[in-house]
Amino acid sequence: MVEAEMEEENEDEVKWQILPTDLLQQIFAHLPVKNLGRCSQVCSNWFYTYHTDYPWRTFTFKDGIFVRRKFTQHSGWQYHIDHWRLRFLITNAARRWRILIIRPVTNLFNLYEFFRVLTNFSEYYERHTEEDRPLAMVRDFHFQWKLHVDEDETSGILQDKDIGTGGEMLHTLTSVMKHLHGLKSISLIDLQLTHWEADRFIVELLDKFSNQLTYLSLLNVTLHPKPFLQVGLFLNLRKLLVSPQMLDADTLSVISCLQNLDTFSIIQDEKSSAAPVCNRQAWKTFTAQSQGRIRVWLILRGKPKIHLIIQPNAPVYGIKMEMSSGQLTLETAEQIANFYSNTLCQFVQCGLERYKRGGKMNERVDLALFELCRRCLNLEVVSCRERISHGTAVMLAIFAQRNGFKLFLRQNGLLKRVCWCRTDVTEHEVDFDWLKQVCKSQEEVISTIQILTKQTWPVLDDKAFNSFCK
Repeated sequence: MVEAEMEEENEDEVKWQILPTDLLQQIFAHLPVKNLGRCSQVCSNWFYTYHTDYPWRTFTFKDGIFVRRKFTQHSGWQYHIDHWRLRFLITNAARRWRILIIRPVTNLFNLYEFFRVLTNFSEYYERHTEEDRPLAMVRDFHFQWKLHVDEDETSGILQDKDIGTGGEMLHTLTSVMKHLHGLKSISLIDLQLTHWEADRFIVELLDKFSNQLTYLSLLNVTLHPKPFLQVGLFLNLRKLLVSPQMLDADTLSVISCLQNLDTFSIIQDEKSSAAPVCNRQAWKTFTAQSQGRIRVWLILRGKPKIHLIIQPNAPVYGIKMEMSSGQLTLETAEQIANFYSNTLCQFVQCGLERYKRGGKMNERVDLALFELCRRCLNLEVVSCRERISHGTAVMLAIFAQRNGFKLFLRQNGLLKRVCWCRTDVTEHEVDFDWLKQVCKSQEEVISTIQILTKQTWPVLDDKAFNSFCK
C-alpha cells in the first residue's frame, strides 16, 4: 500500500512537471499583475514561467492598479498611487515590456504619477549608462483618453461634455514617448487637443518616429476640422488610421506618395460627424498618384443617428460598420453603388444589431443590401447583422453564386417571410414558386444558402458571428 501511494504521488509530480510551458505563459499573460506572484508558488514550472519575459510582454495600465487607500480630510478615503509598488514594478519588469497599453482612467493624478515615474526611471538610466535603455524594447504603444464631465460635477460652470487632454498631461505623455526608442506602432485615441497644441504635438511625434513607424492611428486629435500634412511624412508606414476631420486635398496628396503604405483607414465616430468631405478632384489625384496600391477603408463607429460619410470617387476597398449602431439605408447604399461599384470588395457589419427597425420591408435593410450586392460586381465578402427576410437571404445567395463573393448572415436575423413580388423576382431570373417553396422553413433556407454559396457556415449564430466578424 505504501509503495502504491508513493507511485501515485510520483505520477502527480510528473504531471505537474510536464505541463506545457507555452500554455502556462498564456495563462500568466491574462492574469492580473497582483496574482502573478501567488501563481508562481504553485510549482517549479509555474515559478519558471513567472520569471520568463512572456507574461510581462503586454502591460496594461488602468484604474485600480498599483494603488493604496489613503484618508484625506477633504475627500475621505481615496485610492492613490502606491509609489513603492510602482517603483518596484518598473525597476524589475519594464525591460520586459513589448506592448504598453493605457486604458481610459478616472483618476488623472494616478495616470500622471505613472507617466512621471516612468519618465524619471528612463532618464536616470539613459543619463548614467549609454547602452541601458529600459523602455527601448517596447514596440506597440496604445493610449486612449476619455474624460467625461457632468454638469452636476462643476456646479453648472461646464455643460455635459467630453474634455480632451492637454497641459501637463500632454507634456508627460510626450516625455514618456521620447524614451520609447524602439516603437513600431502608435495608437492615440481621443486626445481632442486645441489646434496649436495639436500642431506642436504632431511635429514632436514626427521628429522622433518619422522613419521607424509602420502603424499609426491618430483618431480625434482635434474635435474641430484641422488637416495635418505631417501624417503623410512617416515614410515607412504600412497602415494608417485617421479621422475624417484631419483630411483635405493636400493631405491626401501627401499620403498617396507613401511608397510602403498598403492600408489607409478613415474612421468615423460620433465625434467626427461634422467632418468635411474631400472633393472628387482630390480623390482622383489620390488614385492617380497611389496607382492602386493603397486600399482605402471607410469605418463607422458610433451612435445610430450618425450616417456614413461618403467620400466621392475615392478608391474604397472596404466599408466596415465596426461595433457600431450604424445601419445601412437605401440612400447610403445607392451612394456606395454610385461611387464605389468598381472598387468595393468588402462590406462588413460587426457585432449584433442594437436598434431594430420597423417590420415592413421598406423599413428594413433588405432593399439596401440587395441594391448593394446587385450593383457592386467586385464584391468578395458581404456580412450583414441586421434583420432580413428569408426571401432576401436566398436572393443574396443567388447573387453570391453569380458574382463569386462570400456571404455571412445572422441566424437570429432571418425572418420567416418572402416579402418579394413575382415581378421583381422574375426580373432577376429567379423562379418565384421555387423561392416561396424554399422559404417555408429556416432549415431549408440555410441548406439552400449553403448549396448556392458553397460555404460550410454562411448563416451563423450570434456567438459565432461576433467571433468571425471582429
